Amino acid sequence: MNGILYGVQFDRVLDDTVVTRVADGVTAGLYPGGRAETREALDQALRFPGPLTDQADTHHSEVELRSFFRQLSAALSTPPSS
Repeated sequence: MNGILYGVQFDRVLDDTVVTRVADGVTAGLYPGGRAETREALDQALRFPGPLTDQADTHHSEVELRSFFRQLSAALSTPPSS
């Protein structure tokens, strides 16, 4: 998760473009772990009962971060386009 958060730290908005960019990066091996491993890590983060913003230094709100993680998890559950 730290790699993903590092990769989006300068994005002002965590929109569909960022979701696609990160999902493509995971698929291309730019982040540690494959699609399934990253999706499991995202799902574990989303199950975390405390604030995710306490776990990593980010300017994004808790709501934004959780929404981004949900969207990214969904994108990673879809087979990559060829």
